[in-house]
Amino acid sequence: MRTAGRWAVVVASLAGPLGAQVPAGGADRAYRILATAESDDQVALIEFRPCRIAGQTDCGAQVVRTYQVGLLPADTEGPHGVVVAPDGKSFYVSLAHGRPFGYLQKIDFDTGRPIGLVEVGMFAATVDLAPGELLWVVNFNFEDPKMEPSSVSVIDGPSMAEIARPATCRMPHGSRLNASGTKHYSGCMMDDLLVEIDARTFAVIKKFPLTPDRSGSCSPTWAQPAASGGSVYVACNRGNEIVEVDTGSWTVVRRWKTPAAPYNLAVTPDGTKLIATQKGPGTVTVWRLGDHALLGEIPGTRKVASGVVVSLDSRYAFVTLEGIGGQPGTVDVIDLTTVAKVASVEIGKQAGGVAVVP
Repeated sequence: MRTAGRWAVVVASLAGPLGAQVPAGGADRAYRILATAESDDQVALIEFRPCRIAGQTDCGAQVVRTYQVGLLPADTEGPHGVVVAPDGKSFYVSLAHGRPFGYLQKIDFDTGRPIGLVEVGMFAATVDLAPGELLWVVNFNFEDPKMEPSSVSVIDGPSMAEIARPATCRMPHGSRLNASGTKHYSGCMMDDLLVEIDARTFAVIKKFPLTPDRSGSCSPTWAQPAASGGSVYVACNRGNEIVEVDTGSWTVVRRWKTPAAPYNLAVTPDGTKLIATQKGPGTVTVWRLGDHALLGEIPGTRKVASGVVVSLDSRYAFVTLEGIGGQPGTVDVIDLTTVAKVASVEIGKQAGGVAVVP
């Protein structure tokens, strides 16, 4: 593992915020996202242009490019998580189905060619990006018959070298960093824990039980820090509820029921709303964080809702739906002002990870 040179600069940068982000979209500009198709080893680049007036035709969502990813054309390697490099010239995608380990692959935006590859743990899943271009990949490892604790891989993006792999829990999922980039959070689906890692030392500093009395089960599938920090929202997939945890006092602030089992979560950058996908029925719920009111439940174009991200201006949510059987994957666009679906586009089979392109 590399611990000197460029890495010293990276550590120093983690003390500051994630950096200024210019909102995407607007009347004369398209919103762009990347979405993975796990069963087709593809990543789709999608553009969405809002319709401003009735009868407008040059608007809506469309796939403008499809990237083929993976190592072996004959295998299905399952691209899962995806995130864009800070310079916007490349993106990273996790490949879950390795032999036996997963990989993180780096793809050039312009040419579509692989420009980097690093082996991580088993069944690489969700990916997030920290200051200094550090990638955090949870190693889901869902086929371990002994259900041993798994890990999180920390990758230096420019060199594509793994610099740390802290062990966490059984079946970690939902890799997300707080707003300042100093703490990493994930859930343990088989241990009902929320795990906090120090992003500067890579040490696990807290394992918080989500069901301390053991009277219920959570099976957390996502851990989403609040936009301003201080708390983390956890999707309790088996408990049909969302749990808010104060990470200062390490107490549960609130639990609230969802119409169906929540799967992935996203918070609007302005901190006002929480969006949850509900995997089985393929629905999306939008919650107002001021009073935790349900603003709406939106049916998806297909069943099996998966990932969700929010545009940098907090206006739109982009939701992936896997579909059933031979159906294509789908990306729905939700207007968070009207709380309604305003566009949809098909991609490859089993749509999963999704990321905003700044």
